[in-house]
Amino acid sequence: MSIPKNNPLARRSLAELKIRSRILLKAADQQQPNALKILSSTTRTDPPYKLKDALKSVARTAGFKDWQHARYVLGGSAQIGEDMGDIWYSVKCHGLLNIWCRNYGEAREQLEKQEGYFLFPYKTQFIVANDAYVNALGVETGHKLRQSENRDLVATYGSSYWDDLTFLRLQEAMGRPAG
Repeated sequence: MSIPKNNPLARRSLAELKIRSRILLKAADQQQPNALKILSSTTRTDPPYKLKDALKSVARTAGFKDWQHARYVLGGSAQIGEDMGDIWYSVKCHGLLNIWCRNYGEAREQLEKQEGYFLFPYKTQFIVANDAYVNALGVETGHKLRQSENRDLVATYGSSYWDDLTFLRLQEAMGRPAG
C-alpha cells in the first residue's frame, strides 16, 4: 500500500528526523559528549561528522536501517509486507502478550476477532495489540488513535492521519525536543 508520488501531503515525521539530524550535527560540532557518543555508535566514520552521518544516526535511533530506509517509509513509498522499521515497537512492550502475524491478511483477520485492538506494522510483520501496548508506546488515553474507528495503522499508511501519529510516536520514542 503506497500513496501516489504526486501527493502533496506534508511529511511532518520526515521533517522531524531532518531537524533532529541538524541539531545532532550542531551538537557534535560543538564537541558535546552525548552527540559524539550517538554518532560514533551509529556511524563508521570519525569526526568531523557530516549531515549524512547525522541523518543515518537519527534514522537508526528512530527504528530504521538508515536514512534511505526512513525516507522511503516515512515518505509513503513502502508497500504492505516491506520492512516498515520498528518505530511502532518499544522495549516497554516486551512483557506484553500481543498477536504477531507474518502477513497483513492474517493480521486483519486477527484484528477483526479482537474487540478494541490495534494493528501496527513491525518490520515485515504485523502486531495486533491491546490498550496496554498502546500505553507502552506512550499514546495518551484521549489521543485520536484510541478514538478512531480505524485502528489499523497499516490501512492508514501514507495518509495525513498516519503521518500525524508517526510524528507523535517519533517524539515519544526519541524524546521531545528541548525548547
